[in-house]
Amino acid sequence: MFSLKCILLVLLQAVSCSWGEFFSSTSGLEKLFQTEVVLLEELQNYVNGIYQHAEALQSEIDAIRVEHQSAADGIDDYLNNPVNAFRLIKRLHSDWETFESSVASDTSRADYLEAMSGHRANLSYPSGDDFLGSAIALTRLQQTYQLDVAELASGILNGVKYGTAMSWQDCFVLGQHLYALRDYNHTVPWLQQSMQLLGEQTYGEEPASLDFMEAVVDYHREMGAHESALGLVNHVLSIEPEQRRHLLETRQQLEQFITDGDKNGLLHLTARRPGDYHASREFRLYEQVCRGELKPQPAAQRNLRCRLRKSPSSYIPFKLEELHLDPLVVQVHQVVSAEETDFLQRTARPRIKRSTVYSLNGGESSAAAFRTSQGASFNYSRNSVTKLLSQQVGDFSGLDMDYAEDLQVANYGIGGHYEPHWDTFTENHVYDEGDFRGNRIATGIYYLSDVEAGGGTAFPFLPLLVTPERGSLLFWYNLHPSGDHDYRTKHAACPVLQGSKWIANVWIRERHQDKVRPCDLQRNHEISLHYRDFD
Repeated sequence: MFSLKCILLVLLQAVSCSWGEFFSSTSGLEKLFQTEVVLLEELQNYVNGIYQHAEALQSEIDAIRVEHQSAADGIDDYLNNPVNAFRLIKRLHSDWETFESSVASDTSRADYLEAMSGHRANLSYPSGDDFLGSAIALTRLQQTYQLDVAELASGILNGVKYGTAMSWQDCFVLGQHLYALRDYNHTVPWLQQSMQLLGEQTYGEEPASLDFMEAVVDYHREMGAHESALGLVNHVLSIEPEQRRHLLETRQQLEQFITDGDKNGLLHLTARRPGDYHASREFRLYEQVCRGELKPQPAAQRNLRCRLRKSPSSYIPFKLEELHLDPLVVQVHQVVSAEETDFLQRTARPRIKRSTVYSLNGGESSAAAFRTSQGASFNYSRNSVTKLLSQQVGDFSGLDMDYAEDLQVANYGIGGHYEPHWDTFTENHVYDEGDFRGNRIATGIYYLSDVEAGGGTAFPFLPLLVTPERGSLLFWYNLHPSGDHDYRTKHAACPVLQGSKWIANVWIRERHQDKVRPCDLQRNHEISLHYRDFD
């Protein structure tokens, strides 16, 4: 094991060298895993050629090999675990810098450092954005699914043990970056978990560890987390009461703050800004639907039916399940085979890039924090599978697919999500020159993978949660028959808790669809206006 002082020092360091974005799609994480395989082998070669420092370096190698061995039975399952993904990114983002620094003064370091320099130019590394994105993803999962920090750090997601536990260093670095992001409510429990794990180590009572705990006391005091600070002070004093007598005054101050109900500190100065969507009633509804706490009332489900619908181009009928009647939301089961979903994923992998959203003020689309995924678009004429998907939606809905946008295949990353939104364009949307297809009358989502936990499609206003089912198609209308926006169809992609989520989006425009869905004699859009400005 490296000296404790060395470990504590590098926790304050960060590395940013990368040529890509990895946190927004699980697809790219395998490149990072392979990078670490190469780096691990390079480091092993160096250790084999030296005698001094061998024991310290070997202990670090063994710790990472345990991680790799846990992935041997299924690398996809390993990489799809958000804790494993965070720890992989964290190691590559900061830990490997530590290994390089540890041999900087050794006479046999030249070959190793030269090899590492070559790897940095040729292998995939995560960026600072990847590191922060993976950290934010963990807190997003924590908040959305109300996960216990201790269980999450132990690799337990919703009561199921999926992977190896986070170290105290992992928890501290996560808390440190959340502090830098001013997310103090999440900073406190991660720092608490870090200090608890540090105290459980064999070196947890060494002076260097206690010095570090004293430094973390200052974090808690600055945030106004007086109880956490006091608990840490008492722990340090219980181990070195004489050597740490200077903490007695600190303890007295903290006890007085708690008695007085003191509310000073960053935690109390950074309340959510007025109008913050994440503090809105609508966002709380969305999170409740994702957790399965809000469901349609039995009365709303009483008239729902499952039935077979004849396909005009196949002898196999559509297996249709009604999920909601007004607005109509249906799921068509077993329309795409496992081989076809695999083919679409393989075809998309080399082309996917960060998904973007349309600007509300018109202009070019751009990446946004409320949508973390990567995608690639394909014309339906590209291959036999994309042609099949177009034909299926057309046969099922009767809509003219000549007026559909290109198929978009997307993969959701670590804690990947897409916050509540409408697929329809706003009234002031600026259409591209020559685009006369009108608004998006309907949406279809092909689920190209099952998702082990999380990742459902949530309709907060219905309230409805649709669990991804590989090979099925989810379909609904975005517009009233009058052509007005149906604001009840606001929907979201819940964060992926465990697994990899692949979908294919189908957006059909309203031009020339009047024969299939003619306008009513009277407008009936008032029923959904309440949901336009819900809060």
